[in-house]
Amino acid sequence: MAKHITLMLRALLAALAGSLRQPARRAMASRRALLAGAPALVVPGAALADPSLLSTVQGPLQDAIAPGHWLGQFVGLNSRTERWEFAGSPAEVSAALVAVLDELTPERRAKLLIPEFRVARADAGGVHVLTWTKAEWLDSLDVRLEPRRAGTAATASFYATGFFPTSLPLAPLLNVGMAWLPFASPGPRNEMLQAFRLRALKGLLDKKLANV
Repeated sequence: MAKHITLMLRALLAALAGSLRQPARRAMASRRALLAGAPALVVPGAALADPSLLSTVQGPLQDAIAPGHWLGQFVGLNSRTERWEFAGSPAEVSAALVAVLDELTPERRAKLLIPEFRVARADAGGVHVLTWTKAEWLDSLDVRLEPRRAGTAATASFYATGFFPTSLPLAPLLNVGMAWLPFASPGPRNEMLQAFRLRALKGLLDKKLANV
């Protein structure tokens, strides 16, 4: 396993060095593009939707520090924040969002690239969710809710927590070291992944609240 990880890191660094030698407009990295040429990290259960034991252990720590979001929230390539308004109360919006996530079919989860997720918090103050891709990159959904006279104001953010997947040993530490690197999270139809996810979830949430 240690030898395999070493080979993977060498390939990643070589790919990264090559990308940074490109013109500035092409120097923006993509996690999937840079990892495409690296040897696959074989982790028991990694082929399944459920995150591996290593991801389950490292995920909460990486979510808490989220080094991929330090620069990403300003660059906007792997982070998206939107303001939403709802007629329902914060408690109703929170419950509806959790219901939307729980009711996602495997097909829709695959389209959103969140085959597995864990709700870390869900109350009238907001909802926080850890989501993993099949390759076990950890992206976080954070929705803060505030009561308004006419209903609820929500600040919804979806962002990448780090460049390396949490299935990699010491991923939180490695991602702190890579926090300086801006990287993209491309999604379907030339739309950035986090914007695509928020748009889809907002549509489902509106439908759910309309039926409450």
